[in-house]
Amino acid sequence: MAKGDPKAHQLYKQLGPTSIGLNYGSTSDSFAENGWEVIWNTFPYAVNRTYIDLAGWNKQDLTTFTQGVDIQIELMPRAQSEGIAEVTCLDIITTRRLTDAEINNWAAPGITEDMPGFLDNTVDLMQVIYGERTTFAQNTNISAIAPNTIYVILDRETFGSGNPTAMDKLHWTRVYWLNGTGDTELILLPAANLVVQAMTVEEKDLVWMERLRRSYVLQDQADV
Repeated sequence: MAKGDPKAHQLYKQLGPTSIGLNYGSTSDSFAENGWEVIWNTFPYAVNRTYIDLAGWNKQDLTTFTQGVDIQIELMPRAQSEGIAEVTCLDIITTRRLTDAEINNWAAPGITEDMPGFLDNTVDLMQVIYGERTTFAQNTNISAIAPNTIYVILDRETFGSGNPTAMDKLHWTRVYWLNGTGDTELILLPAANLVVQAMTVEEKDLVWMERLRRSYVLQDQADV
């Protein structure tokens, strides 16, 4: 259903590291650096929202087909205290920006999960191109160099539809759910790279218009 030949592309986006300061007894005392923010819903979420601009392709009526997604981290998370026992990182690539409510409705992993792209979440699976969740826990068997706390990976899962998109942005949301206690907790979150292998195709007019219409219908539903 293509009018022209597919063209291959490689897309990149980078996030810098950050320091997150938390006071589990007073949410107003929390802070984040380097473009990050802290959102609270019983426990804190460290959030960074950015995007890859596809407007040039959109103006040419091209559809973007994602062929592969690679998320790279520079280091493991490091805490400068022992109060943050568990850290869960969610990377999600979507066709629209996620709201604060959609992020903090993703409640405590393993207890009341409600992640984007699954039932009972306002982010439809067709809007989730790729998702990756990694859970870390403190490693009590290795003596860390003070004052750092060492984390190890407990599990890693991927999800998403890989759905082609006619939208003008590819949104990348990186969220850390920080399960802990204490009044002066500080955690260092690493830099990360997003590398996307993509193809652009000029589809037949009716196919492309329907894809575009459906994308904006889903976005409008989320804004209500």
